[in-house]
Order: sequence, then C-alpha cells, then structure tokens
Amino acid sequence: MSASDTASRRLLWSAALVYTAFVVYGSLVPLEYRFIPWDEAVARFSAIPFLRLGIGSRADWVANLLLFIPLTFLWMGVLSAGAGRVGTVLITLLLIPAAAALSVGIEFTQLFFPQRTVSQNDIFAETLGGILGVLVWWGAGRRFLEWLHSWQQSHARAALAERLAWVYLAGVLVYNVLPLDLTISLVEIFHQWRDGKVNLIPFGSLPDDAAEALYEIATDALIWVPLALMWRLDGTHSAWRVWGMTFAAAALLEFLQLFVYSRVSDVTDLITAAAGAALGTWVGGRLAARVAPTSTMPAWSAWLPFALAAAWVLLLGVVFWFPFDFQTDGAFIKSRLDFVQRVPFEVYYFGTEFRAITEVLRKTLFFAPLGGLLAWGVARQPWRWRGPLFALAMLVLAGLPAVIEGGQLMLPHKIVDLTDWLLAWLGGLAGYAVARHLLRAPRHAPVRSVAKVEKHENPVADVVSAAPLSRWHLPLMLGGLSLLFWMASQAAFVPYNVRELFRPEAAWLSALLLALACIWLAVWPVWLARRRVSGRIRLLQLPVGLLAYGALAFLLLRAAVPEESLFDLVGSPVLDWPRWLELGLRWIALAAIPGTLLYLATQTVRRWRGRRLGALHFWAVLPPLALAYWGVVAQAATDNLTELIATPQPLAFALLCAGLYAVFVAAALLASPAGTAQRLARWAGVALSLPLTAVCFHFGLAGEIDKYGQQFSALQFLLSSDRQHYASLPAIWLRYAVLHGLVIAALASLQWPHFRAAQRHSAHASH
Repeated sequence: MSASDTASRRLLWSAALVYTAFVVYGSLVPLEYRFIPWDEAVARFSAIPFLRLGIGSRADWVANLLLFIPLTFLWMGVLSAGAGRVGTVLITLLLIPAAAALSVGIEFTQLFFPQRTVSQNDIFAETLGGILGVLVWWGAGRRFLEWLHSWQQSHARAALAERLAWVYLAGVLVYNVLPLDLTISLVEIFHQWRDGKVNLIPFGSLPDDAAEALYEIATDALIWVPLALMWRLDGTHSAWRVWGMTFAAAALLEFLQLFVYSRVSDVTDLITAAAGAALGTWVGGRLAARVAPTSTMPAWSAWLPFALAAAWVLLLGVVFWFPFDFQTDGAFIKSRLDFVQRVPFEVYYFGTEFRAITEVLRKTLFFAPLGGLLAWGVARQPWRWRGPLFALAMLVLAGLPAVIEGGQLMLPHKIVDLTDWLLAWLGGLAGYAVARHLLRAPRHAPVRSVAKVEKHENPVADVVSAAPLSRWHLPLMLGGLSLLFWMASQAAFVPYNVRELFRPEAAWLSALLLALACIWLAVWPVWLARRRVSGRIRLLQLPVGLLAYGALAFLLLRAAVPEESLFDLVGSPVLDWPRWLELGLRWIALAAIPGTLLYLATQTVRRWRGRRLGALHFWAVLPPLALAYWGVVAQAATDNLTELIATPQPLAFALLCAGLYAVFVAAALLASPAGTAQRLARWAGVALSLPLTAVCFHFGLAGEIDKYGQQFSALQFLLSSDRQHYASLPAIWLRYAVLHGLVIAALASLQWPHFRAAQRHSAHASH
C-alpha cells in the first residue's frame, strides 16, 4: 500500500468516526435525559407512529435521509479498502443492516430524551439514506478515492485553487437548496409567488432598516467573492470568463430556489452576485499576477495583510455587536451567564435545520477571512519572526471570538453561546489552513522524474514531510488541553485546590486561558534556545526573553484564575509598590525558574544531537536562576513555597532545579528527532530521569512540615487528594511516577514541532 493510499485511508477513518459521533450526538441534543422503565420504553417504541408529512415536515424527512448518506458512504470507503469485488459485496450486505440498526437504536434512545420526536418516518428515511450512501459508493467510490489521492500529492497553486473553487461552489449549491422542502407542484410555486417569495423588482424586498439592508446586500455579494477569486487564480480562465461563470452559477441557484418552497428567489441576488463576482475576479487577477516578495518591495507591503486583518476585526465587531446597545448592569449580566451550562449546539436545536446550518456557516465563514489574512501576513515575514507571529495569530483566532461573545453578553438582543466561540475559532483555523496551503504550494507544478521521486533524492524530503503533521498541532493541543482543563473543573474527584483555579462564572474561558498559558510556558524557551545568535547577544537575549516569558504568563494567568490563586504561590503584595506591579514581578521571577531550565534542557539536547554551541549557551542560565532564587525564596512574601523546601535552602533549591532539569531533558529527548544510533540513548535517558528526579525531590523537598495541626511531608502535601487524607509513602511514589510520565509526555507533545522546525530550517539551509 502506497503512502498516498495510507494517508487517504487514515483520513477516511477519521472522517467516518467523527461523522458517526456527530450523527449520534446531533440526534440526542439537547441531552435532557429522563428515565423511563425498560418495559415502558419497549411498549412506547412498538407503538411509534408513522406521521403524515406536509410541506412543513418534508424538510425534516429529507434531512434525516441525507444524514445517513455520508455515514454509509464513508464506512464503505473505510471497510472496502483493499477488498475485492466479493469482499465489497459482503461489506455492503453487512453495512446496510448495521445502518438500519443504528437508526433503530438512535430512535429508541430518543425515547429517554423527551424533547426529541420519535417516528417511523425517521427510521425509514435514515435507512433509505444508508442504502443510498452505499449505492453512491458503488457508483463513485473509485473516482472519489482518486480525487482524494490527488489532494495528497503536490500540485500547483492554481490547480489547488481550482479544486477549492469547485468544492466551495458545491457547498453554496447545497446551502441554497436548504431546507430541502422541495416541490415541483405548480400550485405550490404559485403560492410562493402569492406570498412574495418571487421578487422581480430590484432591491424591492430589502428591510426598512438601512443597516440591515446594507448587511444583506454586502453578505449576498461577499458569498460570490471567494468563488471568483479562486477561479481567477487559475491562469487558464480570463477575467470575463470567470465573471460569467460566477454569474451563471448565481443565476442557476436563483432558478433552483423556485423549487424550494421556503426559499426566496430575488432578482436583487443576481445584481449582488454580479458585484461580488467582479470584486473576486479583480482581486484574484491581482494575486495571480503577483510575484514572490523581493527585497525591492516597499517595507510596508509586508505588513499590509495585518492591516487588512485589523480592518476585518473592526468589521466583525460591527457585524456581531450592532446595534451596540450595551447594558453593563451587573444583575443583567449575571442573568445571562447561564450559557456556560448549555451543552454544545443546544441552542441550534431549538429551531429549524436550515436556521442551524445558517448560524454555523455565519460564525465560521465570517472568521475564515481573518485566518486567511493572518496566514498571509505570517508568510510575508522573515523566517525568524514566523514562529512568534504564528503563535500570536493563533492567540488572536482563539481570543477574538471570546471577546465577541463577551461583548454579546451585554447586548440584550444577542444570544451568547460557547458553541459560537468554538465555531468562530474553527472557522478562523480553517481560513488560516487553506490560505497557508495555497501560499506554500508551488506557483507551477514541478517537473520531476519518476525515478527521482521513488529514490527520494531530495535530502530534506524526510524532514519536510513532518510539516503537514505540525500544521494542526497548536490548535489541536489548545483544544485538547482546554477540554481537559474544563473537565477537571467539573469533576468532583479532582482536588479542590485545582478546581479553585477556574473562575466559576466562566470555567470554559479559564480552561482556554490556562491551556494557552501551559503551551506558552512549554514552547517559548525552546524557540528562544534555537535562535541563531552569537553568545554575547545571547547573554542579553536570555534575560529579555525570560522577562517577556514571565510577563505574558502572568497576564494569561491573571485573566484565567481568581486573584486568590495568584496569591497562593507568591503571596499578596507586601511592598509599597503598585499592587499588580509587585505581583507581576514576583510571578516573572517564579516563571524564570522553569523557563531557564527548559532553555538549558533544550540546549543540552541540541548539543547531544551534534550542534556546535558555545559555553555561553549554558553558563548564561546561572544569573537568571540566582535572581529567581532571590525573588522567590529569599524575598518571599509568603511561606507557601518556602516551607516546602528542605534546609539548607540554597542546596535544596539547587536539587529541585536539578530534578526539574532532568524532567525537561527527558521531555526534550522525546520531542527531538534522533537517528537510529541515538534512539537507545534517548530512551535510556528518559528511563533514568525517574530515579534521578525522585532522589532530587526527596532531598530537595521538606521531609516534615507541622501545619494545620498535622505533620506531613512536602510530597504528601502536593500529591494527596486533600488535607484530611494524606496518602501513604508507597501511594505517594506511585502517584509521583504516574505524574512524572504524564508531565514528560505532555511537554514532549507540545515541543516536538519546534524541534523539527529547527531541523527543517537547517536542512533547507544546507541544501
């Protein structure tokens, strides 16, 4: 099986699993479970009705039918890979009953969720959809796999834009025939005309409010801009041809909407489509003719995408905060905080399928251009700045939707929902990914011999192959950590001092910000260590970098956790300084300890891999550690940390730093690429880190603390579930071993793209 086949099959597996989970979850939202006895449930299910469908219920029936078509289509692709014709027939005979069984199981489960409607119609429609999905695979499965394989291979930017254009057009077509209450009855079409759903007077049906009318015109035009833009990027289409193709697509859609009972066919849409097609054609032509940036280009042009992104941010504020009738009354805001208790997509259930899809597209598509502009801006910057700017772009894409939702909290006519933040974030990530893929694609398809491809003569091919894997690393890690932290805030078995880190009124926001803080704390020292600067400059770079490191970590934590949690580690302000200045400096000093040790661990592993590093790369860590000791231990404002350190404190501090350094080296060894000869040494280092750190922490932490009327060790205090139930010594070391492994795995997962980014850069430079 070729690499392309493996990648395609892996993609099909992921899509099938995700879509199956979506089908089950979407069928049970809003997840309001009500227990009923089993006998009663069976009796109810045996008597579910077969509903007579009118024009209003037709869309729901078609939606259930369409829901199962992709389900069985994807599973056919997964299960029939490599199977012959006989095997495919057997899979078909098994998959259709499985789809019917899933439909029956979903409908039966819905009996325990009273807000869901259970009927024979749904089972019939979903089973029919499953059969159609299998038939579609039999008819188009092979061509679908060929099309999927073509996306896995390198191709020119224009060809990629052409493919994206047709995918986008397919999405526009599907959306514009929703909610699928289709009709071919001349009587029903006449009713559309009578009810004002066929408008032949330009701009005659616009809302009376000028702002709403402008919004409707602008959105109707902007829908067609991406299609014309991507078609124009293909050099085979002239400007007039692209404009004509886009306008013809819009005219076809307006005609098709005559046969969708609830849609409106309006000649105004043709005028706005013509304007959007013209704008997209012009922009696409300019982008297609543009050459790669050179040194002769004006300096301001490199920052133009960020300026456009800032303008788009202002537009998003206008769109989502209009009419700006903010109410800052505390009681009003508190009354609207119930949105944190809603399950994802709960709000979208209370409405039609068309309304739900409209809101999903509205949230994602409005934020996709922002992601595209940020990707464009990052790509135009020098290599050394792309890492920080990429991190900042990801922060903007995650933080701006949160700001938008936070503003809507004070707007009485807006609905605040965490699902909207999730959709906006995903839309921004999708825009960033598509734009980055387009920008990284070659302008013209490279001509390479088959023999050269098979022999992998490019010395950097194996290194660059890791780039697609790192493309989604940050958003996936951010989303995964946020979800993990949020679950920890809701779990009763999690120690109370951990749950206190989350703001009760906005646990999701606290989880997101804590995830950002963890990622920042883990990766910034790695980026700092692999910067190519001289030793003397590094003496200045390290303290300045650690200052920025601690400052941003403090700002994230200040926004994420309650004030008392910040005081727990460094104490409340005791000096006559501005309140947050003293607290911030103490947190900067505290963050300098892991930051310096992560930096030192990264340099150690780089030296182990053969990098030539001067002595200043290592000796430069001593001043920051000494300053951190002075700020955290010698000048402590609380004994919460110092009481955990053994005596004498300078020696104990050195042992604790050595233990943390061993942990960080083990994580860096796992994250760093290694040759065949180095792999054994890497795993040996990871294994040795456990006993080394255990010794360091045993002698570096206090063995006996007298507090709360009890005596306990520092490790018991840190690793016990609560103050009333201190764990025994064997349980403590078992928990420590598990925690040790989890910390190393988490750090390695966060850091590995940054080690490989350095390797890719070095390989490209040498090549």
